[in-house]
Amino acid sequence: MIPRRLLAISPHLDDAVLSLGASLAQAALDGAEVLVYTVFAGTAPPPYSAAAERMHAVWGLSPEDDAPLHRRNEDIAALTHLGLAYRHGRFLDSIYRRLPDGRWLTDHVEGGQKLAVAQDSPGDDGLVAEIRDDIEATVTEFEPTLIVTCAAVVDHPDNLATRDAALAASSAARAKNVPIRLWEDLPYSMFKPGTIELPAGFRLGTSEFESATTETWKRKREAVECYSSQLAMLNGRNKNLFARLDEHARKNSPRGGFGETTWPVLLDENNG
Repeated sequence: MIPRRLLAISPHLDDAVLSLGASLAQAALDGAEVLVYTVFAGTAPPPYSAAAERMHAVWGLSPEDDAPLHRRNEDIAALTHLGLAYRHGRFLDSIYRRLPDGRWLTDHVEGGQKLAVAQDSPGDDGLVAEIRDDIEATVTEFEPTLIVTCAAVVDHPDNLATRDAALAASSAARAKNVPIRLWEDLPYSMFKPGTIELPAGFRLGTSEFESATTETWKRKREAVECYSSQLAMLNGRNKNLFARLDEHARKNSPRGGFGETTWPVLLDENNG
């Protein structure tokens, strides 16, 4: 069944396109109204953490550049190319957040592009609750007939918070029989495969592979190319992002060709 209104809840300004861009483009071509709500797209004023300054340099931005604004503009270009609407959330990316004691949540690892999250950081229950409230407001306004978000295959605090907030917000949507699905976090799950552990009361259904046409796969690639700042990380140092996305899709396809994987979220019996 083609959704009439599809709400994609993305942690960052590129995740939805990288992970599900072809399927979202196809939904729009099929006549669905598609809205991508990016949670961690807020404006972060200086001073910045060492991790943020390192990432800005990797992205090819100068200290004077407004990095979140630059990335939001990239996102608008990518989503417009796919025929999708956008909404940018108010929350700060993990590289811009502080712990209660004033320390930065993330730091950079010397000699590379990797980030280290403070191991003694407290839980993000308060943050998840705030994100849930914003998602619920978006759901009430947009009235989606399908919700998709990240599976949080990678252990990233922003991805985990987004997924858990979306699941917490899904109760009101489920009262109207609105299904929720999780996408595979690409390309990160290719680099570092992991398991999906959902909050209590939820479980994964059987994975489904949505085949993409040559045209929608091409449009996804073109949309990903709009994120020039991120390609400096994802497609550099002989990483061959697009070749690896192609290879990963073919490996998972039951019939060959391109496509993307999602899982339905099911309620445990004791969760109603």
